[in-house]
Amino acid sequence: MLLSENAVHSALFLIVNFIGVALLFLMLEAPFLALVQIAVYAGAIMVLFVFVIMLLGAEKARGGASTRRFPWLAPLQWG
Repeated sequence: MLLSENAVHSALFLIVNFIGVALLFLMLEAPFLALVQIAVYAGAIMVLFVFVIMLLGAEKARGGASTRRFPWLAPLQWG
């Protein structure tokens, strides 16, 4: 979890990412792939992820203290 310490928020951000990929498919004039992206990933798999996170209470589990000073810069490290 790079930008959010809450596991549920991270899963919801991943749903937003999947919707963005579906929009890219629409811009590439591939509506079937966009529909599959929404139905399979943002629909079924992410509902399962959010259900498991809420069932296990993973949002309450905290790791050790973060040693990073600027966690929002982490995605820039990998390009």
